[in-house]
Amino acid sequence: MKIKDLQNEIIDFRDKRNWKQFHKVKDLLLGLNIEISELSELFLWKNANEINSTAKHRVEEEIADVFILLTYICNHFGIELEHAVKKKIEMNNKKYPIEKSFNSNKKYNEFD
Repeated sequence: MKIKDLQNEIIDFRDKRNWKQFHKVKDLLLGLNIEISELSELFLWKNANEINSTAKHRVEEEIADVFILLTYICNHFGIELEHAVKKKIEMNNKKYPIEKSFNSNKKYNEFD
């Protein structure tokens, strides 16, 4: 399934329930923060072994919630997520050329 098909399915689910009326951009952004916090909570105060044993299905559910809210935000602003991500990858390729960024954790403005 292509990303656009998946996004259409998400929007269709919402629209069939008439939930768009509740999806003000402020609330979507707050919801996104909450879902990211729920994802982060799965790892809070855990060591590497505990993180590796975190139930995959719980991580998967929270990531799905994040994607769903991102889809609603993209829909609100008329953003094609796939295009936006590809554009950002191009920008990052320019900011972080391999010859400067390979094996480095420096930010692009810290390169010599």
